[in-house]
Amino acid sequence: MLDTVKVYIPEYSIKADNNLEFQPARINAGTGEKLNEFELFQTTSGRKFYGSKAMLNTEAFHLDLKPYSFAENGIACFLHFSIPRVHYGDNYYSVGEQGSHAVFNLVEQELLKNGFSCNLQEADFSRIDTFKNIEPEEPFETYSALFSLLNASRKVKRSYGTTFMVTNTQQEFCVYDKLKEMQLHKLDTSAFPETMRFEHRLLNKQKISARLGFTQVADLFKGGYAVIKDKQKESWKKNLFKYSVEEVIQLGSKQLAQEMEYFENSHGRNWFSYFLKSYGAFYLAQYAGTEVIEIALNHFEADRMKVYRMKKTLEEAERELLFYRKEPATKKTYATLYSELKGKVLE
Repeated sequence: MLDTVKVYIPEYSIKADNNLEFQPARINAGTGEKLNEFELFQTTSGRKFYGSKAMLNTEAFHLDLKPYSFAENGIACFLHFSIPRVHYGDNYYSVGEQGSHAVFNLVEQELLKNGFSCNLQEADFSRIDTFKNIEPEEPFETYSALFSLLNASRKVKRSYGTTFMVTNTQQEFCVYDKLKEMQLHKLDTSAFPETMRFEHRLLNKQKISARLGFTQVADLFKGGYAVIKDKQKESWKKNLFKYSVEEVIQLGSKQLAQEMEYFENSHGRNWFSYFLKSYGAFYLAQYAGTEVIEIALNHFEADRMKVYRMKKTLEEAERELLFYRKEPATKKTYATLYSELKGKVLE
């Protein structure tokens, strides 16, 4: 359920023997003036370190100390990590409440080994990502038109591949092909089934507090985990899956009307004939496949040139509809695809 979390650490101490790195300030080459230098931290031995930012990055977590106006001493410390990645080595599977608690303890101990001491239970969440994996009945791209129908924006991200998002400044709803994302990160996916991942991201402390009723890490293990589980389902129900199946059918009818308008604008008074021709070719190609159609034509038409022209006519008619739709074909309706995803995500 939980994936990436980001926490603000209000109190901490740093030993003299630590593994933090810091980035020096920019310097004006002509005057020698330091342009963005801050006192980043002071070790327990009293030594002060200055620069633009400090960090401690490992395979398990990323820690940053940067200047922020809201921080009491001008420097704020944020830590972010993926709970399942720390627990399993990757973030495919979900981690339960006890496992999540163990991960926080493990990360705290790893920080200490690197000379950074804190109590993560006293930290405040500034970001929480939850997820649910489902095994879809169709290839990921088959659902593209449905997501567009539900007003999810299509985006192509280098580290995720094609994603569909409903987003604002406080939260994101994101759907993507999990195996494609793993392959882009050079991970072996041979042992995993086709997987569609649904992620909900709360992007700041205020949204977390308003949505979940708490922000402190300690509260996650005092009933908060169960709250997140309930709110995760509720959030998807109020956003991407807020429609009934009947309403999705109505949305689909509007999509069909737009296709009709496209053909009318493209072909004028005879648009409906072209519309029927393209739809007929589209579903005939789906049902039989162009190779089977070509073989059938060869059974009763001796002129190979005529068969070739017939095949081309079929392909061109099908291509016009596919060009407008820009999506793979499926024999399932919007309502069927929607019912499948809604049932699996909200179960």
